[in-house]
Amino acid sequence: MRPSFQKLWLVVVFALVATGSAMVQADQAADQYRIASFHYARGDWQQAIDAFDQFLAQQPDHAQVGVIHFYRGESLVQLSRSEEALRAYTLFVSKLPEHSFVEHAEFRVAECYFLSGQNDAAKNAFQIFQSKYKNSKLISHAYPYLAEIASKDKRWNDAILMYGKSVKEATSASMTVESRLGLARCFGQTGDWKEAGLAYEQLLIDLKDHPGKYAAGSIALEAGIAEFKAGNYRRAVDRFELAAKDQPEIADQTSFWIAKTYYQVRDWPNAVDRLEQLKTNKSLPQFQDEIHYLLAKISLAQGNTSEAVALLTQQIEAWPDSSWTDEALYQLIRIHLEGQDLAAAQVAWQQLSKRSSPNSLTILAQMNLATQLQASDAHAKAIEVLQLEFPQVEAKAAQADRRNYLLAVSLFALSRKEEAKQLLESTESIQAGPYRGMSLMLLGLIHSQNEEWNNTVDVLDRSLKDLTATEHRNLVQLRRTTALLHCDKVEDAREAWSQVDRRQIATVTYLSEVTQIAGAAFRSGEIAWAKTLYQELAANENSETFVEQGLAGLAWCQLATSDATAATKTLDQLLEKNPNSALAVGAMYQQAQQMEEIDVELAIGRYQQLAKHHPQDPLAAHAKLRCASLFDQLQRDSEAEAILMELTESQPDVLPAEDLWYRLAWVRMDQKKQDQALEAFDQIHQRFQDSDLWEDSTYRIAEAALGAGDIEKARLYLQKLLDKKGESKVAMFGSYMLGQVEVQAGNWQAAIPHMDAVSEHVADEPLHSMAMFWGGEARFRSEKFEEAKTQFEQMLTDNMGRDLESLPIAEMRLAQILAHQNDWEAAYQKALKIEKDYPDFAQTHELDYLMGRCLARQGEFQQARAAYAKVVQSPTARQSETAAMAQWMIGETFFHQKNYDAAVRAYAQVATNYEAFPKWKAAALLQIGKCHEIQENWEKATQYYTEVRTEFEDSPFAPEAETRLSVVRQRTQQAQRDGMRTK
Repeated sequence: MRPSFQKLWLVVVFALVATGSAMVQADQAADQYRIASFHYARGDWQQAIDAFDQFLAQQPDHAQVGVIHFYRGESLVQLSRSEEALRAYTLFVSKLPEHSFVEHAEFRVAECYFLSGQNDAAKNAFQIFQSKYKNSKLISHAYPYLAEIASKDKRWNDAILMYGKSVKEATSASMTVESRLGLARCFGQTGDWKEAGLAYEQLLIDLKDHPGKYAAGSIALEAGIAEFKAGNYRRAVDRFELAAKDQPEIADQTSFWIAKTYYQVRDWPNAVDRLEQLKTNKSLPQFQDEIHYLLAKISLAQGNTSEAVALLTQQIEAWPDSSWTDEALYQLIRIHLEGQDLAAAQVAWQQLSKRSSPNSLTILAQMNLATQLQASDAHAKAIEVLQLEFPQVEAKAAQADRRNYLLAVSLFALSRKEEAKQLLESTESIQAGPYRGMSLMLLGLIHSQNEEWNNTVDVLDRSLKDLTATEHRNLVQLRRTTALLHCDKVEDAREAWSQVDRRQIATVTYLSEVTQIAGAAFRSGEIAWAKTLYQELAANENSETFVEQGLAGLAWCQLATSDATAATKTLDQLLEKNPNSALAVGAMYQQAQQMEEIDVELAIGRYQQLAKHHPQDPLAAHAKLRCASLFDQLQRDSEAEAILMELTESQPDVLPAEDLWYRLAWVRMDQKKQDQALEAFDQIHQRFQDSDLWEDSTYRIAEAALGAGDIEKARLYLQKLLDKKGESKVAMFGSYMLGQVEVQAGNWQAAIPHMDAVSEHVADEPLHSMAMFWGGEARFRSEKFEEAKTQFEQMLTDNMGRDLESLPIAEMRLAQILAHQNDWEAAYQKALKIEKDYPDFAQTHELDYLMGRCLARQGEFQQARAAYAKVVQSPTARQSETAAMAQWMIGETFFHQKNYDAAVRAYAQVATNYEAFPKWKAAALLQIGKCHEIQENWEKATQYYTEVRTEFEDSPFAPEAETRLSVVRQRTQQAQRDGMRTK
């Protein structure tokens, strides 16, 4: 919706054309000017442009050149050549900045930015116009443009504000109508249907009084939809009926919406009558899918299941890409599940799960189907259903807690306990509900298998509050006994053991738990208790498996009591029963573990012996890993590296691969093998994104990339790190480093949110202060001076009395901010104080430059030059941009004192000594030209201005050089004419 403003403005311009024409009657170019005005006044825009161009070509120095650019811009606007018009208006304003047309021209500049699609520039230009011309009659015409720009950016609240102002200050009925329509639609975009309905209601009143290009029927239809979505069904029907009456051609659309309204209030007969008619007529092909769906839902509500299934199936086949097909498939799944037809439900689910835009219904169907499959003991099928994830769906609708619980149940049923544990720990659904006790028991069992003993005790204690079955309670007490022993709570463990009734537990289950308790008792130093339990396991009536475990454990108890003879006899019994018993390996491993605290070298020998003679045993990989860990502790890094490399290549299933790579990375770091260490970190980054080690590994890669100057790589890895959910300390370091990446790249605005995130969430030093400083610095570089001031002041307050390198810089920034605020005296005094307080400040040249500016602004030019000279002569600042600026400012001080020869010499040093900074060279050449112009040395002035315009055409000084050239030409011609008269 483009705001209409051009016709109103042309009335004003016509008057201006007439005035302008009268002013040039006596000019020698009057004929050309009159021809251009003739075409312009009649709206022959292209002819007018051609005439204007001819005038400009033949009369480049004529006094009317400036205003010609204005009229030429007007003509270009009418031909929708906005970018050319923008150039014309800009030239007009630069040539005639005091002309009475300037207000209109600056408004047109903003308008042309908008019409050429440069929305940010347009917004900025309109806002500047509003600030500059506070009482302009044109301000009201800016509001529709600003509103539309906000709408395009989906800044709906800003758009609502602007449309509201536009309605209030509208200068025509059509402007009121367009603005109110925009206002209503923006309210709809924000979901504020009540306000949208009110806006539409007033709009309909406006259209009665001022019918225009908008059909009242279409507006009434929009109004009805707003009322429908606001739940005002009676009012919605009134609006729909009004729409049909005012615009009969949309009667079918209104009938459809009225049918939906009847559907909402469960008026089935009236809804069916209209829907059936629309279905038969097929007059709304774009809504036929929804019509079929609504008819199916009504049939289902009325108990006609077969008819509903037929309609839903027909809809799915006829409109496979419709969003209503998701609804239809969900309803089919629900119907099949209620009919216990799991096969049909799964077929429908296959279709629904592959839809391009999953939603809450997709999730609900997934949960219902998985629950039914579990009830039928089809856990593998349930996992297939539950493993499908739909990240596009909003978090609450995704029901992640319920999904994780159901998936954990099936995983546990299939002995995939670690996966079940991760899911149970990631959800809070076990905190309440009918399965609380069983869920906690399951999680406790998994914790114990992973030797997470404190967690085991905590979870199992809570499970006893809800469990009622005796078998389950006994099983929990057995596992609690083991966990309490591992937590060194022996008395509590004995109490738990006393609560166990063996008769209530299956023998195999009981003996399996006794094995765990005996091992825990042994490790807790309760050797006598452990020995009793192992003897119970070694009883002949038990199975061979438990007997072997009993004998192995008994041997260790005997070794612990220094009864070597009895231990040897027991181990002989074990090997006699089963020479290949894996428990013999376990005994060796346990013995080596015990030896670690007594004799590390002997423990290493035992581990190596185990790995050598039992390479296929799972404990062999653990033994190798223990050797690597011990070598690492002994700083025998090359030996540790060799073992870890072997393990990563063989990839034993019993060891987490990411842990191996992580250990390998740090062993290599200890040996200064950074490139190889980074390769190991990259393995974790690429292959183990769900690992706890992923964050640190990613951070290390980014850190190395930043250190090597590879900013893009550092940014890439840090962004991946921050994309992970959560606020871990690693993530905060990553956020800080990403801020540093943006700082190095000069992306100051992008650095701000990263530094703020760190300073807000990390209290630890020095990271907090560093983030505070860089947050202030980024704001300073982004010219957000008030925000930067607040940040620096807070940082200085927090670090009062500390010795940080950033403190004098923060102080200096505060002084520079005072300068930006034109408080030159305060800035100067603060700079002097910094110089005194920080005599070794590395950036003293920046302070000197600042003091030079302050002194110059206060008219102390000689002292200012002295300060600038210190910058130029500073070894630190030499050949820097700051030095170039200081040298240029020396020239400025001479210029302001009208000592033009000295100014030229100072500017010349900029042009010759600082080639690396073309901006300042261009500025210096321009100023040299001005010096020559003031001294009426027209030839030299022309030379320097021409050099700026041609050699530095992309610089901000080229337009001014072009303007000055025009003036110099005129003065040169005048001088020539004066010379001829003299002759």
